[in-house]
Order: sequence, then C-alpha cells, then structure tokens
Amino acid sequence: MTGSPALAAPVHATGRAVLAALASYACFSVADALVKLAASRYPVEQIALLSSLFALVPVFFLARASGGVRALLPNNLALVAARGLLTALCALCAWRAFALMPLADAYALLFLAPILFTALSALLLGEPVGWRRWCASAVGFAGVLLMVRPDFATLGLGHALALLAAALGAAALTVLKRIGNSETSAAVLFALFSAIGVVAAPGAVLSWRPLDLAGLWPVALAGLLFGSAQAALVLATREAPASVVAPFQYTQMLWAVLLGLWIFGDRPSPELFAGMALVAGSGLYTLWREKLRRGTVSLGAARGEVPARTAR
Repeated sequence: MTGSPALAAPVHATGRAVLAALASYACFSVADALVKLAASRYPVEQIALLSSLFALVPVFFLARASGGVRALLPNNLALVAARGLLTALCALCAWRAFALMPLADAYALLFLAPILFTALSALLLGEPVGWRRWCASAVGFAGVLLMVRPDFATLGLGHALALLAAALGAAALTVLKRIGNSETSAAVLFALFSAIGVVAAPGAVLSWRPLDLAGLWPVALAGLLFGSAQAALVLATREAPASVVAPFQYTQMLWAVLLGLWIFGDRPSPELFAGMALVAGSGLYTLWREKLRRGTVSLGAARGEVPARTAR
C-alpha cells in the first residue's frame, strides 16, 4: 500500500522546514564568524552599517513575495521601532563581544536570552511562569556560571557585552511578543536592519577606515547571509510549527565551536561544553513547556530572529 497524499504533504513540508532552519542557523553562524574576522581590521560600527545595507537585499525579495512595498510598512510604528532599536543595540554588543572573545563562549552567553525572556514575560507581560520553567532558568544560569569559571577569574569586557546583548535580546523578544500577529515579517526585518544602520552610522562615520576588496567581501557576505538567514527562517516557520523549528537554533553552538576552531584556532574547554549543555538543555525544556501550555512558541535567541508563530 502507498501512503496517503494527505499525510505525505505535511511530512514533506516539515522536511523542508527543517532544512530551511538548518540553513538559516548555519548562515547566522558563518555571518558572525565573518564579522569577527572583519573586526580585526575595521570598527564594529562600520561593519554593522555596511552589513545592514547588504542584509536588506534579501528582505526586499521577501517583501516582493509578500505584496511589495506595502509589506515593509508597519502597522504599529512605535512597537516595531522599539523592537528594532533594542535588537540593533543587541547586535552591536554581540558583535563587539565576538571581536573580544571566542565565538563559542559568546554564543553560550547569548543563549541566556530565552532564560531572561522567561523572567521578563512574568514581570512585564504578566504571564504565569510555573516552578518547572523557573527551575529550568536556574539550571541555565548555573550553566553560565560554569562557563565563566567559579572564581570569575576570566571575566572580561567581552563577557559583559555578551550578557548585555542577551538582556537586550530578551527585551526585544518581549516587545516582539507584544507585537503578535499584527505585522508582516518583511516589516519587522526591514525595521531591524534599518535600525542597525541608523544606530551604527554615527560611530561608523567617526571611526571610518578605507575599505579595499579584501575587507569589503567579508562584510558584504555577512550582510547577505544575515538577511538570507532571516528569510530562510520565515520560510521554515511557514512550513512547520515553531515547536519543530525552534530546537534547531541550538545548532549554532556547534557551528560556533567548529568555526572557532577552524578559523580562529579557539579550543573550547570542558567547562564550556558542560555549560553549553546546561544552557541548551534549559532552553529546550522551556520551549517544550511553552508548547505544552499554549501550543505555540516564540523563536529567538538574542539574534533578532522573526517570531516563528507569526511569520508571514
């Protein structure tokens, strides 16, 4: 007997969603590595300004498929602008952290954002958070403490910036949850990359360094990858529920280890692997509990990803 076509279609859609999610998070990770590479020659603000311009190219294609220029216009300008500003500050802090510390270490701290989002949901949105999710958050925080060593001897500016980026990312995700279904993904992403450009522009102008081809291509490619990653994530969440897509965000931790070892010669410590496991486990459990409670989950880990349950 052959399978029912009605059943085969969702299976194929889920497969496409998984591939799109894997491609999206791989693009995010490679783009971050390129930013770290470029940061050895150029100021982070200059990199942010140029990469945000290139990132808009895939967003325009996404808007074209979603109804044209009108898809770029937000319905609630204040909320979309606030979310864009928070995410822009988050991105600048994260990219400065990448310039100062290994990718894997920075990623492990950035993935504290979903844990912080749990607390912000309770404090700012008034959502009930049960003891299980609070315990999961505590486990994730313990993982962060393990990664920075019990004596805190290795703490530096990079760690502080990564933690600040995680907090800003959690705040941005809280605003994005308030936005809900009222905006298109094209509008949210257009505001995001525009905000990065606007926030980075003053610092970029003041510290501008002349670009050559060898310096331009990593920045341009990073921007195109950032925009393409966001577009791929939108496609993934159109094909499958967020509960299917969300766990794949933790593949970025593996990419960070591999890219850091290959490009920068970073050798992660056993404590880092143990801490990453605790943070990832905490985040995955939180996603699972959110799925059980409401049937939907929000997606994002201090990176400005679109909300999976509202992508369109």
